[in-house]
Formats: sequence, C-alpha cells, structure tokens
Amino acid sequence: MTKISLKKNRSSMQVFKTLQLLLQDNYTMQELVEKLNHNEPEAIFNNSVVSKYINTCRYFGIDIPKIHNKYFVASMPFGLDLTAGEINLLENLQNIIKTDMAAKYHKIFDKFIEKLNRYSNKKITRVEKNTYQITAEIFEHAVNEKRKIRLMFKNRAIMDCIPIQITENKGKTFFNVFYKNKERMVDSSRVSGLEVLRDKFVYSFNEPSVVFILKGELARRYSLRENEQILPCAEADCIAVSNRGENKEILFARLLRYDDKCEIQTPKIYREEMRKILDNALSNYGEE
Repeated sequence: MTKISLKKNRSSMQVFKTLQLLLQDNYTMQELVEKLNHNEPEAIFNNSVVSKYINTCRYFGIDIPKIHNKYFVASMPFGLDLTAGEINLLENLQNIIKTDMAAKYHKIFDKFIEKLNRYSNKKITRVEKNTYQITAEIFEHAVNEKRKIRLMFKNRAIMDCIPIQITENKGKTFFNVFYKNKERMVDSSRVSGLEVLRDKFVYSFNEPSVVFILKGELARRYSLRENEQILPCAEADCIAVSNRGENKEILFARLLRYDDKCEIQTPKIYREEMRKILDNALSNYGEE
C-alpha cells in the first residue's frame, strides 16, 4: 500500500514539474524530455510519460495545444482572471514605457506581459475542423472587443492583424483581416493557431458601397443578397445594385462571371481595378 501511494505521489510531482516547465516557455516534446531529465539523477522522462502528464493537465481543464510542433499553456481555469480595468491599466503602462523609456525597458516589460499571459485565462485556439465553432467565437469576440489577433501559420509564419469577419466562399473558410494597410483573405486551412492579443485597434471599417449595373436577362433574374438593394437605373432593360460589406475579392470573382452583362459604376477605384483585371485577362489570350 505504501509503495502504491509513493508511486502516485511521484507521478503527481512529475505532472507538476511538466506544468511548471510549460509555464516558462513553449517547447517541443524532445525539448521537454531533455529539460525535465536534466535535474534528475537518471533519465525518467520520455515521450510517452510526458504525453501522459500533458494529458493529465488537460483533463483538469488546462488548455495545452500543440502549434508549430511546440506545446504551451494557452489558458488555465484557475489562472488570473484579469478585469477590463486591469487590462487597460497594463495597456496604459505599456504605452507609457514605449513612449518615454529606453528600448531595454520595453523588452523587460514585454517579457513581464508574456509571463503574465501564461498565468492568465487568455485563450489561444488551435484551428482545426473540430474547433471551428470555438475559433469563430474567439474571432468574433476579438472583432467586438476591437482587439488585434495573431494568426499562426503551418509554415511557422506569424501575422499580427486586425480581424474583420469570417467569410465562406466556394466551400472554404477564410479569415478576413486587415494587414499592412490592406484587406486580406486568409485561407483557414493555412492557419494552425489563433490568439487574441491585448493590443486594441482603432481602424474604422467603412466599406464603400459598390454600385454595379446588370443588363438584359441577368437583370431580370438576379436575386439580391442580404447586403444589397436596388437603386434607380437610367438605362432601359437594366438594374442598378448597391452592395455593401462584401469582400472585394469575392465580389469581383462573382461579377466577373456575369461577363459583359455587368459593369461597376462606383467607386471609381473598384471600376479601375476591374478594368485592369479584364485587360490582363485579355492580354493573356493575345487580344487587344
């Protein structure tokens, strides 16, 4: 009986050692095994037992995803529950330090924030088919809270960007984001993880209304989308449609299918972009 208790206590300690290490940084399985064995008189950790200890932590509600082949603590049910006021205070401190203090203090404070994140109830979700609903909720929450997000790609690239909306097109799911002053559509199949950052954004998304003319039979059988409405049209046998909020790439792809039965009127920059797309397509076929 004593031996069984001793074995259980030893296993419990190994679980805590594993969690303690994961709270320090992100590690691959091999790195975890090496670091855990470093302070032991003999090697007692291996891939199998460390996986078991990680799963034990998960069983107790500690979120430990694996992204870019590295394990890390994403959130803990008993972690620091930071209030909105406390988060704003940290943001103000961060802004003051970046504005008024030397670069070395920026790094010190950033490390402090990173450490604080590991002990808070923040959320980093792994982007998979079975976590899509959770991912969508976290993305929408970031939009509502006006917080930037970090997309972690399967090729190990990182994109810190402003979330706009999640878009479905041709059976695929896209993260519609604003990155480097451009709106981007990121295929969710390229993304391995999503994290909501503390940084807030102030960018205002005032999408322009796109007005296009549909002619002939297409005008008579066209079905309006939820974000569209009919406008008066001066020409005969046509309709003018106002479209607001549809992603530009998706809208262009749809309007191109209508061929010469469709013409963009406004905004002028959209009209010019569409003309350029058509010119490039014609040049590829050697037409003038």
